[in-house]
Amino acid sequence: MPEKAPDVVVSETIAAPPEKVWELVGDPARMGEISPECYSVRWLGRATGPKPGARFIGWNRKGLLRWPTTSTVAEYVPASLISWDVDVAGQSVARWSFTLEPEGAGTRITQRWVDKRTAIASLVGKARTNDSPARNREGMAQTLATVKARVEGRAA
Repeated sequence: MPEKAPDVVVSETIAAPPEKVWELVGDPARMGEISPECYSVRWLGRATGPKPGARFIGWNRKGLLRWPTTSTVAEYVPASLISWDVDVAGQSVARWSFTLEPEGAGTRITQRWVDKRTAIASLVGKARTNDSPARNREGMAQTLATVKARVEGRAA
C-alpha cells in the first residue's frame, strides 16, 4: 500500500498588505478567480460566507474531467488564515489552507495541501483525477502567481 502523500507547501511574497491579499483568498467562493482547477464554489445550507463549520460545494476540472467536492471551513482568522477540509463520502480527504503573514511592507502568502486520504482513497484519487503532490504543487504555484499578479495590479 502507498504511504500518505507529504504535505505540499507553496509560498510567495506579495507587495501588498495582508488585508488586500485577503480580499482575494479569504473566501473560498472566489477560488474560481484564481485556481487552475476549481472553477466555481457555492455555499451550502444557510452559509453565506466563510466561518468555521460553513460548508460549500466546489466544482473542479482537469482537462475534460469535471467533479464536485464538498468542503467544510475548519479555521478562519480574518486577514491571517483560512483552511477547509474536503470530504468524499463523509470522509475528510484533504485540508487546503492559505496563511498570510506580514513581511516588510508586503505579505508572505502560503498555500498548503495536507493529504488526509487512506491508502486506498489515495490510489482512487490518482486514478480518477491524476491527483498527486507534484500536480498539486504545480496548481498551487499557478494559484499564488495569479494572486500576486492580481493583487499587485498586473494581468494574470
